[in-house]
Amino acid sequence: MVEAQLRAILDTAPVGVLINTRDGENLYHNASAAESFKTRDGQLASDGVASLYVNPDDRTRTLEILYRHGSFKGEEVLFRRGDGEIYTGSMSSTLIEHAGRPCHITWVYDLTELKMADAARRDLAERLEMALQATNAAVWDADVVSGACWWSDSFPRMLGHAEIPPMPRDFWESRLHPADRERVLGHVEAHLRGETASYAYDYRLRREDGGWMWIAAMGRAIHDEGGRVVRYVGIMTDITDRKAAEAAVVAAKDEAEHALAELRAAQESLIQAETMASLGQLVAGVAHEINTPIGIGLTAASHIGEQTRLLRGQFATGKLRKSEMAEYLDGVTEGARLLVTNITRAAALVQSFKQVAVDQTSGERRVFDVKTYIDEILFSLRPRLKRTRLAVEVDCPDDLPMDSFPGALGQVLTNLVINAVIHAYDEGGTGTIRIGAQPDGDAWLVVHFDDDGCGIAPEHLPKVFDPFFTTKRAEGGSGLGLHIVFNTVKSVLGGTVSVRSTVGQGTRFTLRLPRTAPLSVVPAESMAVEQRVADRIPLPLA
Repeated sequence: MVEAQLRAILDTAPVGVLINTRDGENLYHNASAAESFKTRDGQLASDGVASLYVNPDDRTRTLEILYRHGSFKGEEVLFRRGDGEIYTGSMSSTLIEHAGRPCHITWVYDLTELKMADAARRDLAERLEMALQATNAAVWDADVVSGACWWSDSFPRMLGHAEIPPMPRDFWESRLHPADRERVLGHVEAHLRGETASYAYDYRLRREDGGWMWIAAMGRAIHDEGGRVVRYVGIMTDITDRKAAEAAVVAAKDEAEHALAELRAAQESLIQAETMASLGQLVAGVAHEINTPIGIGLTAASHIGEQTRLLRGQFATGKLRKSEMAEYLDGVTEGARLLVTNITRAAALVQSFKQVAVDQTSGERRVFDVKTYIDEILFSLRPRLKRTRLAVEVDCPDDLPMDSFPGALGQVLTNLVINAVIHAYDEGGTGTIRIGAQPDGDAWLVVHFDDDGCGIAPEHLPKVFDPFFTTKRAEGGSGLGLHIVFNTVKSVLGGTVSVRSTVGQGTRFTLRLPRTAPLSVVPAESMAVEQRVADRIPLPLA
């Protein structure tokens, strides 16, 4: 009865069970054993498991263990099924006596699925470790209840360990940067309290060599069925190189901004110097022009004084004749005429210079007549133009008022005239400069500045308004004249300026200006440098 029950139990066992005599005779095997070895009829050969079903490569070792040691447990053996397939199994054996004969009870467990699962696990672990190494990352799994924490092997390597050291519970926390410690632990605690769904933050961690590395951490908590946090897992990535690159970019940006500020300051100084140089040339020219009428007036006054002295002497001696009196009166009349004419001429020069100089230096906004002001500008430029063989023609209607900054307009026209004199014509060349100003509706004024000079090469045309661009640097050109024109028109007068040119035929600059300057526009000298030149200065960093 007991034997029958035991046999029934063994027949249903998931582990292969076999009973063999010492000489190999098979006394019993269950269905699992027959399935493990895939026999054709469910029967095992009488030669026994070790002699027939152990793979030949492993048979000698197995038989030696079986017959020399008798009993053993959990020995891994390579088995060969009836269909020829080889698999790994776990084999245990106990030596007993049955009917007066020594026998072996052998248990065989098929390890194929376990081996495959273990191999898959190892492959997965290796792939994960390779991925972590390739990305300078590490993963962790912390047990909130027990306090145990598992780290991937890449973590100690990230910290500079040659071998994996024991890592106590506070290993990570003890290496936090003091400046980051409170913030980082606060993130973790807030997440474990359920205040955030996940967490992500950057912090510094001390390396084995004492240096600091930057870590980007991401993770989340794992909850049990009751909603309590039992674990939290995450990944940390070494972003030290990225932080260094970001710091380098910030430093380069700061350096570039500093260099740009210095460049703008230098450019502002050059622009101011260029403006003062133009004003200085104007002063020198006007002084030269004034010398002539003042000299004539002085000569006339001296002549009148001398004639008066002689006349007084003749009158005192009673020798004054009528003809001498008439000659004196004629001389005084002509001298007075010369005095009035030349003093008037000098006064006009002074008044013109005064108005132009005040406008260019004060930046005052006022209402002025366009035609009159263009004439004043050209009058102040007469000393410069007299040294050339160029004619200037103006086409502008009378009574064309403009509420704007006349000094800025004067600076623009002066720079355009000087630019044409220097660049459009050869030394001693002839030509005509034409300035035309016409209203465009009630709100706008269009000014055309034309010369019939040599023109601008196509490759230079897009750069004429750039700062410091000049084709006459060797001859003293600063490259700021047209740049000042561009910024003054745009930033001070609130208009636009464009240029078109044909080589050998001349150049036209077209200014489109509001007849009433916008209220938001301020005079040039009170503008910040950034507002005046930022959009035209090439930035040092792309």
